[in-house]
Amino acid sequence: MTIKTTDFLDKVQNTIEKYQMAEKSRRLLIGLSGGADSAALLLCLYRLGYNVTACHINHCLRGEESDRDEEFCRRLCEKLGISLEVRRVDVIGYCQANSLSTEEGARILRYKAFEEFDCDRICTAHNLNDCLETTIFNLARGSGLKGIASIPPVRDNIIRPLIECSRQEIEDFLSEIGQDYVTDSTNLQDEYSRNKIRHNVLPVLADINPSLMKTFGATLDYLREDSNFLEKTADKAFEKVKDEKGYSCDKISNLDYPIRRRVIMHILSEQGITVSSEKIADIEFLAKSDGKINVKENCFAISQGGTLAFAEKKKKSALTQSPVFAVPDCSVDWCGRKISFEIIEIEGRYENVNKKFANSCLDYDKIKGEIVLRQRLSGDKIQLVNRDFKSDVKKLLKQAFDVDTRNGAVILCDDDGIVMLERFGAADRVKIDESTRRAFVFYETND
Repeated sequence: MTIKTTDFLDKVQNTIEKYQMAEKSRRLLIGLSGGADSAALLLCLYRLGYNVTACHINHCLRGEESDRDEEFCRRLCEKLGISLEVRRVDVIGYCQANSLSTEEGARILRYKAFEEFDCDRICTAHNLNDCLETTIFNLARGSGLKGIASIPPVRDNIIRPLIECSRQEIEDFLSEIGQDYVTDSTNLQDEYSRNKIRHNVLPVLADINPSLMKTFGATLDYLREDSNFLEKTADKAFEKVKDEKGYSCDKISNLDYPIRRRVIMHILSEQGITVSSEKIADIEFLAKSDGKINVKENCFAISQGGTLAFAEKKKKSALTQSPVFAVPDCSVDWCGRKISFEIIEIEGRYENVNKKFANSCLDYDKIKGEIVLRQRLSGDKIQLVNRDFKSDVKKLLKQAFDVDTRNGAVILCDDDGIVMLERFGAADRVKIDESTRRAFVFYETND
């Protein structure tokens, strides 16, 4: 049955009042694509006496067709005496730079452009068919009640006055007032998931139930009411589980599951953590027992003493320090450590020196020039005692030190290169032997 113009206008006005979308004194910005939905929205609000302006976002994706849509919007607004602003956006470039699908990138840029305007409310032309498509899409990929309840009539300063009107009602309204509109050719293709649902799923459901849109509209009302009630209850519960130390584990655990799940989602969002079923399960587990779980990079959820808190593991900055001279009988501060140097008189008594100790000190009289304590340099190599090949210092340090302390390893050099590497010992060319009189050693002190 074709809806009359007056009935359509009344239906839209009732929706606006039902969801307290806007008063007629408010400045309303209409996102005008030129399609049936947005053209109907513009004409409907204009006829209802609202203070409207329009914005057309040219995504520049369809060549001449995109320019055609822009020109249609200009002519329509000019005919009605409505102010129109046009924005052109580089969807392809934005999607490539941000690894987004064309559909998602266009949506983000569209809303960013809307936010640039001085208005009280932004009006989009989502309708009841869009809601059904969204519900089916969310069911197919997995969703909670909020996702099944589909597109909200009001979100922040965005309102959707056509949200309770079917696409057929919208087209009937335009037909009755003799208003044409443009058709986006991509809406006729099955490339996007939403189009597949529109072209292949909805016709089957309508065949099963000819009153599909009417019954879905009634069901959607119930779903939204239930979802809103649970969200409001969860908002109140969320405030009660918070304390100065974090979140009360007992209060979280004692909540009924539908509320507990939403409260945990609040907690994760407040901590800047991506919400997922796995993360929700992790927090539920911690609320019942002490423990620690990594919830995002360098961030842990910690449950202890009945309190759930979040702590960020700070990355230790790589220690950097300028080279210093290694002078006998002196100490230096080195990357947060105190390193001392000493000469031990051996006087040819090599046979009495412990072999392990011998490899960790060097023959002071074989040193070329000054001894310098420094950090590793790219390409460093050392030929260790009794080896006929050179080892890569970088690989040796990886074996013996963790990443946080590696830069603080003691590396001693003379004019010809590295003579000592902490935990690996002396270079073969400065090893102590029967002729050694003075052994040079280093050690770490705590005072």
